[in-house]
Amino acid sequence: MIAAAFKALAGWKGYLVAGLAGAVVLGAAGAAIAWYGSSQREAGRAECQEAHRVAGLEEFKTEAERLTGLSGDLQARIDQLAATRPQVIERYTREIIQRPLPADCVRDPGRVRATNDAIDAANAARQSERAVSASSPR
Repeated sequence: MIAAAFKALAGWKGYLVAGLAGAVVLGAAGAAIAWYGSSQREAGRAECQEAHRVAGLEEFKTEAERLTGLSGDLQARIDQLAATRPQVIERYTREIIQRPLPADCVRDPGRVRATNDAIDAANAARQSERAVSASSPR
């Protein structure tokens, strides 16, 4: 029976069967390579997407920490302003209400500017002292 099959494949028919078998083997090998490449591509894509998600979460974490720091700083400034408000009201009461200027006293614009500049300079100096004391370690 095997001898009859070999005899039937003798000549050009044998070459045809061998060529077809080779083509099937090459096709199967090509399909296997394509499948392997596709599966590796999908694995790489999934890995890249996961890395992108992790990077997004890290960025969110960094931004959340930055905003937490800013909110703490803002709360400290709010507390500072709340503590300063009574002092400003007391100073206004003491300087303007209890000791008003005489009725005929008129200040010229140059003196008003000089006074305002002195007040701004004093406030800036006080703010820089507070900033230094707030940033120094306790």
